[in-house]
Formats: sequence, structure tokens, C-alpha cells
Amino acid sequence: MRRVRAIYAVAKKEFVQLVRYPTWIIQLIIWPLIFPLMYILSALSMVGPDGSGLKGFENITSSNSFVGFIVVGTMAWMWVNTTMWSFSTSLRDEQMRGTLESNWLCPINKFDLLIGSGMICIFQSIIITVISVIEYRFIYGVHFTGNAALWLLMFIIMLPGVYGFGSVFASLILWAKEANAAVNLARGLMMILCGITFPVSIMPHWMNVLAKGLPFTFGIEATRQIMVNGESLYEASNNILMCIIEGVIYLILGRLAFILIENKVKESGSLERF
Repeated sequence: MRRVRAIYAVAKKEFVQLVRYPTWIIQLIIWPLIFPLMYILSALSMVGPDGSGLKGFENITSSNSFVGFIVVGTMAWMWVNTTMWSFSTSLRDEQMRGTLESNWLCPINKFDLLIGSGMICIFQSIIITVISVIEYRFIYGVHFTGNAALWLLMFIIMLPGVYGFGSVFASLILWAKEANAAVNLARGLMMILCGITFPVSIMPHWMNVLAKGLPFTFGIEATRQIMVNGESLYEASNNILMCIIEGVIYLILGRLAFILIENKVKESGSLERF
């Protein structure tokens, strides 16, 4: 119960800060609209005025909706990007405010500081996902398949990878004292390797190997199978299973990384340093 109370207290504090400065909701409305637009316009030019280029796309992806293919990939990327920024930098933000050292002295499990902030990240992620689905359906005219329960399930399946990856980076940021470079590197790698706007099968073999080391690659593909291609959970089971397995591995790595950094800052007393 002590851990539950600690996590609740951190989550409540983060929520109060979130609602006190509500202008963040503006970017959650605008970004889902404008971010995939440049990729959609590029795809339109490649398809050609007679649509002849669409056949090659269908052969590779088994989908006849390149707009749906793109928006699902960018929606997943925006969710992970939002989580990486807020979750991975939460401890660094506390350090910049001058409150991390005092919070660290509390007799609680230090990892609960991350878990508490992660609860608010889930709240933000749900909002951006709902807004994205509505905008893509009524503005871009994307006809999503499946149902809300399946979409929620795909959201849950990707959670371990997102928060495992975030835990690793939160630990590295706490050690290196630099958030922007680390997060920009992570999201840049995801944009290239996870195929948010193109099928990963067209990449060179060595890049495909790297892509398969990220759970988001499998999670995005499984989401496309269900939300765009209308496939069943059974048909997407291989990608779902790989997403879960790699996500759990990243969760374990994230926890180990946090323990190492926790011990390091105890020995060096470096929490107050910038």
C-alpha cells in the first residue's frame, strides 16, 4: 500500500501541473493533422495521376490504403514520441526545478517516481490516440477496421515496450544530464527503423535486423493489420507476440538501468548537479 500511495501522490502532482497549463491540448489537436500530411502528399505524387504506382504498394504491404498505412504509423509514432518526452524527461524536469533531490530523500522506492509520472503519460497517450482516430476518420476519410476493444488491446500491447524504452532513457538522462539529444536520437531511430511511413521490408537487410530489435516495429505492423487491413488477432498474432516479448525485455533492461543509476547517484551525490 505504501507504494500505491507514493505512485498516486506522484501521479496527482503531475496531473495538477498538467491541467494548470492546458495549452498542451492545442498541439494534440494540430499535430495529428499536419504531421502525416507531408508523407501523404509525397505518396500521392508517387502513386501518379492514374494510380498506377499503387499496385506496387499493395504487393508489398497487402493494403490498398496508403493513407491509412501512413496515419496509423504516424499515430503510433506520436504516441511514443509524447511518452518519450514526458516519461523519459520527468526526473530531469524535477532536477531542473530543484525538487528531485528532496523527493529522492523520501523513504520510497525511487522507481515509483517514474511509475507515477507514467500514469499521466498514459492519460495523454489516450487523448492523442482518440483525437487522431477522430481526425483521420472525418478529415482524411480513413475507414478504420476492427473495433474500439481491439484498438485498446493494441494500445496495451505496446505499453511494455514504450515504458521499458522510456525507463532506459530516463536512467541515461539522469546520468548524462542531457534530455534533448537522447530523446531526439530515440525518436529519429524510430522514424527510420520502425517504418512509420513505409514498409520495413524495403530497407536493406542490416536495417531490417536493427528494426526487429525494436518492439514498436512489430506493434505498428500489428496495428496496421487490425486497423487498416481488417485482419484478426490470430492473423496478427506473430507481430503481437514479438511486440510483447521485446517489450518485456526492455522493461527488464529499464529496471536494471534504473537500479544502476540509482546506486551511482548515491555514491557520487550528483543529483543536484546540472
